[in-house]
Amino acid sequence: MSKQINVALIGNPNTGKTSVFNQLTGLNQKVGNYPGITVEKKEGICKLPRGVRAHIIDLPGTYSLNTTSLDESVAVELLLNKNDKDHPDVALVISDVENLKRNLLLFTQIKDLKIPAILVINMADRMTRKGISIDISLLEEKLNAKIALVSTRKGTGIERLKDLIADYKSLSKAPNVDTTVIDPEYFDKLKKTFPKEDIYKLWLVITQDVNFMPIEKNLIKDASSFSTKTKSELKRLQQKETILRYQFINGILKETYKVDINAAKGFRATLDKVLTHKILGYLIFFIILLTIFQAIYGWSEYPMDMIDGFFASATEWVKDTLPPGVFTNLIAEGVLAGIGGIVIFIPQIAFLFLFISLLEETGYMSRVVFLMDRIMRPFGLSGKSVVPLISGTACAIPAVMAT
Repeated sequence: MSKQINVALIGNPNTGKTSVFNQLTGLNQKVGNYPGITVEKKEGICKLPRGVRAHIIDLPGTYSLNTTSLDESVAVELLLNKNDKDHPDVALVISDVENLKRNLLLFTQIKDLKIPAILVINMADRMTRKGISIDISLLEEKLNAKIALVSTRKGTGIERLKDLIADYKSLSKAPNVDTTVIDPEYFDKLKKTFPKEDIYKLWLVITQDVNFMPIEKNLIKDASSFSTKTKSELKRLQQKETILRYQFINGILKETYKVDINAAKGFRATLDKVLTHKILGYLIFFIILLTIFQAIYGWSEYPMDMIDGFFASATEWVKDTLPPGVFTNLIAEGVLAGIGGIVIFIPQIAFLFLFISLLEETGYMSRVVFLMDRIMRPFGLSGKSVVPLISGTACAIPAVMAT
């Protein structure tokens, strides 16, 4: 019987995590929910070299292990709970080549949990177009980790990734950052109180914002030990930790990651510069939204008038043809009027979904997400929220569906 290992796919939203999952598992996958909650759970099987089978779990997208939502709490719960049957033997941290700095925050946190981790840099096919160059060997040395440079679009790098997963026992578990320096006195007290516990794991358990699931609170036998720190003080320590990690990440990327905008090539590179421009980008987005609204409320009037006229004529025909009475009124003013009242909205809905599909298929939607992410983040939303938010002013149903 071949050996089976657990592999967790974790990463920021919009890094191509699902694409990597699909490349590894093919058709050997299933979708369900985590027990007791309505968060999607995707699992699959991947055959690796030397007869090893990998049970792959695609965890919900998360920006860091400092949870602020149910989705993030699910990911952290699995990483912290060694007793869970799905606890990973190795974690694949999926990042995209254009946002490596932001993605590395999560990678360093997982590495500090002493879970064998592989950094998967996705969308490698964009490097030439974006003028990006990465010194992979030096980056591996600085992070003390293995890196797989992949392109799920072109299917490159997947075989190397499989080899790295199969050889997961050789991966370093050494942490990247010494978190205790943010408050040596506090962490020294933690070490003395819980000498047998991993200090960073304990720190994560203490500072979880959202505990929808039973994260290992049994680690903390005496909660009063931590009454010296208020919630706001713990928040400030988390912020210090994030700053410390970014200082570490910035130092590494200065040596290993270069972006030469002038070296970016091709029509799409030029288009990207315009569509994500700090001023033009928003102006273009506004014009596109204005066009969509014009189509929904202006262009759709013609087919809507035709539908309205057709049902009005059908109603008159029924009234003129059938004898007066309750049955005629039911058909004319009930059935036909009811169907007409619903069908008349089809042109508007068709235009809305047509434009949304065009925006998604052309790749413009992902650029809008990138453009709007910084604005939406202070409100607890991501860039993905902007289109449902705007469409909700016209009709709440598509907005609710998107939500």
